[in-house]
Amino acid sequence: MKKKISLLLLASLLLTALLSGCGQSPVTVSAPEWETVSGTASVFSYEVPADWTTTEDVTGQGSVIYIPKNADVNTGTSNVNILVQDASGQKAANMKDMKAALESNLKEQLISNGFESVENLKVEELAAPIGDLCVVSYETYLSGMKFTQVQYYPLIDDYIVVITSTNIGDTVEPSAEEVAEYLALTLKKAE
Repeated sequence: MKKKISLLLLASLLLTALLSGCGQSPVTVSAPEWETVSGTASVFSYEVPADWTTTEDVTGQGSVIYIPKNADVNTGTSNVNILVQDASGQKAANMKDMKAALESNLKEQLISNGFESVENLKVEELAAPIGDLCVVSYETYLSGMKFTQVQYYPLIDDYIVVITSTNIGDTVEPSAEEVAEYLALTLKKAE
């Protein structure tokens, strides 16, 4: 069963990676104003910059994609994506298994899905109020363009949650990495 959860999480990671973007780092964020959002069918709440907006979910998987105010989605922008899927009755993978699965399979899976290369892959842990987070960061290249991604996997029973920051090298403030980490650290089950 743990193997099945790890595979589901990896599948979510690949979907998110293919449809969003990049990021990395522990954060002390001094952003504009933050607002609490009760998203994804009110299962979880979290904080995002009040002036960031959402854009169309092209995944069809229920992702919410946050972009900076005044971002031009036609030319591309750094962004933050949260994907929540119901996995009722399933226990979360443990940190050891999750890290092992990401370290052994992620690079090959990203390349098999069209990325030209994957570099600087790191898998780490982060403690958060909701519980342990598995954090994976890496750089990918697609059509000669570099994307830096950081993904947070809260290890929560009954749900698969993937928070992804995608940095395309623009000068978004606060950075997508800072917003994603703050979102992950403020994530909680809605009351």
